[in-house]
Amino acid sequence: MARKKTNIITLICNKGGVGRSTTAINFASSIANMDKKVLVCDLDAQANASSSLALDYGRDVVDRGKNMTNLLKSVGEGAIDYIVETRNENIKLIASTLVLDSTEGEVKSFLDLNIFKLFDHLFNKRLKEEFDYIIFDTPPLKSSVLTLNALLISDWYWYILSAEDQWSLDARIVTEKIMEDVKKLNKKIAPLPVLITKFVKNSKQSDQMKKAALKAFSASIFKTQISYSDIIAKSHSRRKAIHEYSPNHQVALEYDKVADLVSKFIKKKK
Repeated sequence: MARKKTNIITLICNKGGVGRSTTAINFASSIANMDKKVLVCDLDAQANASSSLALDYGRDVVDRGKNMTNLLKSVGEGAIDYIVETRNENIKLIASTLVLDSTEGEVKSFLDLNIFKLFDHLFNKRLKEEFDYIIFDTPPLKSSVLTLNALLISDWYWYILSAEDQWSLDARIVTEKIMEDVKKLNKKIAPLPVLITKFVKNSKQSDQMKKAALKAFSASIFKTQISYSDIIAKSHSRRKAIHEYSPNHQVALEYDKVADLVSKFIKKKK
């Protein structure tokens, strides 16, 4: 039986530190626990998602060279050949490394392709048939050719907003201008409701940010926010998803709720 259509989601914000990688890791974990097949593609040279998810980062990503940098340098090969295992059998990974930034600067010389068609053959039909969701974790949007390429093959873009960082709200202006251009080339792409992270209950700053976001974004806002908690830093230090580190923690349950909301939103829009 043919697999249902793959949903390709790119996480964006033209600001660092808002929780994109945390969301990529834990949203993927929640979706995978719903018995969905997920591929996480790490386009951020910090490689936080990669080091947290990879079953053996040193062996598979570094020693064996299965990473985004070498994928970009490949000629005629699909991304499926660069996938590595994770500790969750429903999650696979195309990992990043610290040298990805320098690779991105050279990417035009690797393939004789239009720079904005880079992912068309790398993320081909064969790969898409393997997964229900492909999730791109990204660096700040403005600086990344790779992020733009991800957006050009995506069905959905997902703005991640930190409740404790006014700059992450201000950054939407640049993001919206870039998305106007992206939509000229990828007419199918649409926004998921904005996700607010690092939300502090009974915090004036968080409440004000939520109200400001409701006014600022044309897309809706998920009613479920991700709470600010030291469990996030603790799980990062152990290189684990929150579901692995503390599966019953409030933040893990919030990501489960968000995953359910995303799934329902996509089904409703189809």
